[in-house]
Amino acid sequence: MANAFRGGVSIAQGADKKAQAAAQPLRVLNVPTLHLCLRVRGTLLTPCVGEGDLVRVGDRVAEDPAGHIPPLHSGVSGKVVAVERLLPAADGGDAPTLVIENDGNNTKGNLLPPLAPDGDRTAILRRMYDAGLIGMGGAGFPTHLKYRDGQGQWLLINVCECEPYLAGDVRLAVEQAAVMVQGARLLATAAGVDKEHTLFCTEAKRAAQALCEQGVRVRLLPKRYPQGGERQLVRAVLHRDIPAGIPPSEEGIFISNAATAVAMGDAARGLPLTHRPLTVSGQVEEPRNFMVPIGTPFACLAQQVTPTVRERQLRYIAGGPMTGRRLTSLQAGVPKTCGGLILLTAREFADTPCIRCGACVRVCPAGLTPFRIDEGAQAGDRRAADAWQATACISCGCCSYVCPAGRRLAARIGGVRRRLLEEGETA
Repeated sequence: MANAFRGGVSIAQGADKKAQAAAQPLRVLNVPTLHLCLRVRGTLLTPCVGEGDLVRVGDRVAEDPAGHIPPLHSGVSGKVVAVERLLPAADGGDAPTLVIENDGNNTKGNLLPPLAPDGDRTAILRRMYDAGLIGMGGAGFPTHLKYRDGQGQWLLINVCECEPYLAGDVRLAVEQAAVMVQGARLLATAAGVDKEHTLFCTEAKRAAQALCEQGVRVRLLPKRYPQGGERQLVRAVLHRDIPAGIPPSEEGIFISNAATAVAMGDAARGLPLTHRPLTVSGQVEEPRNFMVPIGTPFACLAQQVTPTVRERQLRYIAGGPMTGRRLTSLQAGVPKTCGGLILLTAREFADTPCIRCGACVRVCPAGLTPFRIDEGAQAGDRRAADAWQATACISCGCCSYVCPAGRRLAARIGGVRRRLLEEGETA
């Protein structure tokens, strides 16, 4: 199990809480209201319901008229109390939000018909869209678009939950291994990949054992961050290098998150994506894992744990502590891509001058020179930042983690990277 990708870090912080969380079962959480953000990957979805309408579990409530972003479905039954209310979003700022009041009855809607066991690619791709599937590991790319070409050599199911504290994917592998495997087989059919070239990749022995019992191929990997990054995973498992900016699927390698595979297995049975696993951890007495409806206000999750420090000392992070985003309000709803709510102690960051130690260069998994990119970012010189390959950054946060000067490298580089990519898309 030698480390096979460049750079990265071993993270001790939160390791004990991560182990505790991995032993905690997924609990289904019932919530009084849903806050379904209608902004997905920069696209505003159009509500298909109106204020006062009654909805059921699994009902389609918003969609993209262009058919690019998969639809949203309700995870509760109840009443629509607001259609486009401006509320805080998990990815920052305010966004139009669909608010649904839960009636507590859990009434099921007219779900999708089951997929035929021998369903062809066209039927599987259509089901991906109709069931609302996206990449649930963080990027959120529409699954039906990723698998559209279906000319693959390998399919990797990513169960590498390398961020500190998080354990939702591991619990999925332990508790729903059969559904995950069923979903992976459908993903493999869509990708044009056979069983022998489908690999389940994980750092957790508990998850590996549960998957091995299903008779699939499992690769147990070392615990090193960011093992779950796409290019790092391909390098570690297949010993191949994917150029920056090139999706692995263009190189014949399809990668899907564990939760996406489970969602595909559920979709085959007619269940649209309405819930996702999520870990609540950090400065808490006991971490917990939940299966929550998409749109659950983070405030409901924060109420499920007991903090170990005073409220005014806390910062709330949506996602993992390395790549997550600080929440400005707990009224934001959980999106399909978020795997955690982490409570961390607030601290002041002393952003002192760079000492040219080279630590950020040594750990960068993408082989970049972070301090050089940061210089361009701070000077407002995007051309200089781009010359040092700012757009190749994978936003893993390793550079900030090891910087002895406490520099906010990842935040500044991530900001200039997003602006450069946006400029490239509109050029």
